[in-house]
Formats: sequence, C-alpha cells, structure tokens
Amino acid sequence: MSHRDLYRAAFEAAEDALLLLEDGRVIDANPSAVRLLAGPEEGLLGRELAGLSPLLQPDGQASAEGLKQRIDAASRGEPQRFRWLYRRPNGGFIQADTQLAKLALADGSGPILRAVVREEDKEQRRLYALAVDMLGVATLDGRFKELSPSWERTLGFSRQELMARPYVEFIHPEDKARTLSETDTFSTGAQTLTYENRFRCKDGSYRWLEWNAMLALDEGLVYFVVRDVTRRKTAEMALRASEDKLRALYEGIPHVLIVADKDARIVSVNRTHPGLDPESVLGRTIYDFTSPEYHATLTQALDTVLKSGGQAHYEVIGLGANGERAWYANHASPIRGAQEVTNVLIVTEDITERRRAEEQRRESEVRFHAAVEASMDAFLTMASHRDGGEGVADFVITGLNARAAAMLSMQREALLGRRLSEIEHSAEAGVLLDKCLRVIRKGAPLEEEILLPTPAAQPSRPRAWVHHQIVPIRDGVAVTMRDTTDRKRLEDQLRQSIERLEAYAEELEGKNRMLAEENAERERTASVLRQQQEAIRALSTPIIQAWEGVLVLPIIGALDSGRATQIMEKLLGEIVRTQAHFAVLDLTGVEDVDGPTVDHLLQVARAASLLGSRCLVSGISPGVAQAIVELGSDARTFETFGELEDALR
Repeated sequence: MSHRDLYRAAFEAAEDALLLLEDGRVIDANPSAVRLLAGPEEGLLGRELAGLSPLLQPDGQASAEGLKQRIDAASRGEPQRFRWLYRRPNGGFIQADTQLAKLALADGSGPILRAVVREEDKEQRRLYALAVDMLGVATLDGRFKELSPSWERTLGFSRQELMARPYVEFIHPEDKARTLSETDTFSTGAQTLTYENRFRCKDGSYRWLEWNAMLALDEGLVYFVVRDVTRRKTAEMALRASEDKLRALYEGIPHVLIVADKDARIVSVNRTHPGLDPESVLGRTIYDFTSPEYHATLTQALDTVLKSGGQAHYEVIGLGANGERAWYANHASPIRGAQEVTNVLIVTEDITERRRAEEQRRESEVRFHAAVEASMDAFLTMASHRDGGEGVADFVITGLNARAAAMLSMQREALLGRRLSEIEHSAEAGVLLDKCLRVIRKGAPLEEEILLPTPAAQPSRPRAWVHHQIVPIRDGVAVTMRDTTDRKRLEDQLRQSIERLEAYAEELEGKNRMLAEENAERERTASVLRQQQEAIRALSTPIIQAWEGVLVLPIIGALDSGRATQIMEKLLGEIVRTQAHFAVLDLTGVEDVDGPTVDHLLQVARAASLLGSRCLVSGISPGVAQAIVELGSDARTFETFGELEDALR
C-alpha cells in the first residue's frame, strides 16, 4: 500500500472532522466531518465554512468576516485555533474547537488548508460553566479568546465585553506595570506563572484576582485559572493595618513593655533606658535588670502568673534614666498558648514623680493639719446622718481641731463620732445643726454671723458673736467658726467714736460757716473802705486847667510816697492829654513832707520838663523849704512862688 493510500485511510478513519479547504471552500471532507456538519444527503464539497455557520457568533462577530480573517492568517502560514459555532444538519448548533493550518505541498500549487473540527465535550463544558474559579484562554497579543461564565458572575461584564478589549485595560492603573513585567517572563522561557492584580468590575470597583497561567506556545495561546481573592486580600490588609496599629501602640506606649518566657528571659521589649541597646537586652533574664533585694518579689510575681495564670503587681527601686534612684511599678499578666501560659507580659511604669508627689502631698497634709490645729478659727468636718429615711436629719462629727472643741465646750475625743443633736449643753451645737441642714437642702455654701443665745444651763454666761462658714462636701459638710465677740465689741466702740467725731465735725462745720460769714462781711467792709480811699485820693489830687496850656494841681494834706506816685501818674497823663506848657503844683495845703516825698516831687518836675512842660511850685511852707534844703535837692529843677496867684501871673 502506498503512502497516499495510508494517508487516505487515516483521513477517512479519523474521529475528528477533517476538511481540506482551497480559497475558503471545502474540496475534501472525511465521513466524521460529513456526519457532524452536513449529513450524507447534503455533503460538504464546494461549500464554504461560513455557510456552515450561523450569521453571527455568540460574541456578536459576523461568521463570514471572522472566518475570512482566520483563513487568510492560516494561508500566510499562521496556524489558527478557535472555538466556533456551527449549524447541525438537523437545525441545531454545535460548539466546536477548530484548527486551521496550511499544508506544505511539493507541487507548489495554491495554499491548501487543513481544518480540524472537534466537538467539545458536553460534560467538560458543563464543568467549565459551573466552575467557581474563572477559566479562560488568551492570545499572545493580550486579548481574551475564551472565558468561562464565572467571569460574568464575578465582574459583572459580559464575556463579549471582556473579549472585545485588551485585558490590560481592565487592570488597576497601579498594577499595570507590575502585571506586564510578570507576563514578560513568558518570553524568557517560563511555562507557568502566578501573580496577583486588581481587576475592574462593571460598577467601577476593583477586585483582587490571583492568576495561574500556562503558556501553550505551539498554539499561540495562554491558558489561565483565575481566583477571586478579594476577601483574602482585604483580610490581609486589615491584618497588616491591625498589626501596624498594634506595633505603633506597642512602640509608642510611654511605659516599658517586656515579654518574657517561662525562664524569665526577655524575648521582646518595646523600649529601653538611654544607653541600653534593645538587642543587648533580648535573651537576658529580668533578674539581670532587677536589684537583688527584689528578686524574691519578682519570683513570687512570676509564679503567680506562670503557674496559676493570675496577675501580679509589684514595685521595685532601681536606677532611673539619669542614674538617680527611681521607683518602678510593674504589672505582670499571662500570655496564653493553646493550653497553658507560655509567656508573661510585664508593663513597667516609672512612678518616681508620682511617689515624690505623694510624699509632698503627705508633707503638705501634715503642714495643713498643723496649721489647722494652731489656727484661732474652729474647723469641723461632719458626715450626714440619716435616721431611717432618705433625708439628712443629723450630722456626725468626723474631725475637728482644738479650737472647735473649746467652742463646743467638750473634749475632742468625746466629740468625735458624736451627733450634733446629742450635744445638748452647747448653744453653738443647736444653731450649727440648723444651718448645716439648710446648706444640705440648698446645696450651696452659707456664711453668716449671729449672736448666740444664752445657754439655759449657764444663764449668767455672756452672749457671744460667732461667724459661720459652712460648705457642702461629699456626703457631709465642712464648717469654719470664729468667735467675733471681741471684734464686735471693738466695732461698737469704733461706731460710738465715729458718732462722737461726726457730732464734733458737725459742730465744727457750723463754726466754720459762722467764721466764713464774718470773713465775708470783713471783705465787704474792706472793699467799701478801699473804694472810699480811692475816692478821697482822687479828690485830694484834683487837676484844674486854669486856662489853655496851664494846669493847676492843688495838694492838700499829708504828702507821702504813695500819694506822690499817684500825683506823678495823674499829672503826666493830663500833660500829654492837654498838651499843657505849664504845670503848677500848689503846696499851700501841705504841712510836712519827708525826704522820699521831696525826691518824688523833683522827679515829677523833671518828668514834666521831659514832656515839654515847665513845672511851677507855689505855696511852699517853711517846713517844705527846709526839707528841700536839708536834702540838698536841686531847686532849679522848678520855679517857686510864694502864692498860687503869683505863679499864675
């Protein structure tokens, strides 16, 4: 049998449908192809594959156009493999795997294509459709060729929408570069590949996908199984975020956190004292950093935690960060494994400042109690007492100083724990009870000063003034009392003194008013006298214009310096006003003059001559003439006449 016969026999016996195509038409077909695609009556010879297909494929592509593209590619020597929908002879449809390849012919005739059509396994397709993972095939140019229905269920896109675009367009922008870098490893000879990225859903969200891909280089395809790992990735990211938060909390907490094993060896620590390297601490025991005097305390705490699973608290003294003595409070808690305590967590807090503050507080309390005890005021603290009901009916003394005991007239020991209502002999106690009840009812402080009633048992005792200040405190009151009797007595004395002073002041004010009135009257009298003197002075120095150019000034009475000055001022003014050429001073009425007066008269004469007026003097008495001579005055300054009549001539 020749090779041709052998090939023909194999061609006829093949279970797959085999066809030979030339220019897209069937030129030969084996029996399996006839049964699958046409039936014995119709046959396949001369028919086109597009005629054996529906007008459109499930992805919406036109069958004729899609087949033409694949046949052209196969004719160029590019093998093609694709899923295709064909019509059955009975009118149904069949989904088949189709392969096209160019045959190498020795005679060099036109391209003959071999088509292998294999009907898909229905059971396999059902499994393919029901798969939870997303299955698919992609070409080497980055497009989906086939996708399982689970893609639609997971992403919301239809398979046709996914296959219509390069799958890289669906990848999250931040993951594209990494995905392309991963898939490039196929070019280095890798056959399988696993990677993760975020893939866009139809609603715009993204889901994390885990890809397991296998390269089929001979088919020019990549087969892949994809699993939605969004929940796992979300849980991982949440876990990482939680771990980051816990780590930040662990490292940022201000206390020292130590994790130790059952042998007290440190396996973890969040911080150490300055100068200590955390790495140098790991592996050493807690005892190495604890003073020997506290080893027994530490052992007891570790036993409590590791053996009984309880918690322990202890305090130790050690070295602080600056090398000084420091107090540390330690709280130990168990860390449990599956069935038992495996480690112990010790939280160490530096309480040095707190201990110092407590010591300062205790010292302050001692000083405060000493000040209270030495105070002249009385201090009491009392707790509310309820007799069966909800309301406060009485108060129990819980604390007081010596002054308070003295004011209540009892020993301090006898007063502690006693109710106010039981102190019957003290008038202070009865008043105080009423005021404290009022403070509790109103919930507001009270400050009053009252005069205590006289105790019935001591009628001769003088009444006393007391200042009360009552403040509500938790479940009770605090009372400050001060005996103000002496102050009140001094205030009364002061008030009486002030009243007397006010009376004296009022009397003095009346006398001052009378004196003011008298002074005012004196001022009025003096003013009248001054006016009269001015009038007399004006009358005593009259200036008479005898005729034009001649002024006469008769002077009567005593002539002193003041009057001489007045005469000069008045005479000079009249000389200027009247342009007089002569001024006659008549001294007939002048009895006596002194030296300064004569000097003033000479000055009057000289001043008049400076104004262009001659000064004539008449009526000079012997006394005036003698004074002029004795003073050595120059009488040539003016002309003298015995009588006024002579001067006027």
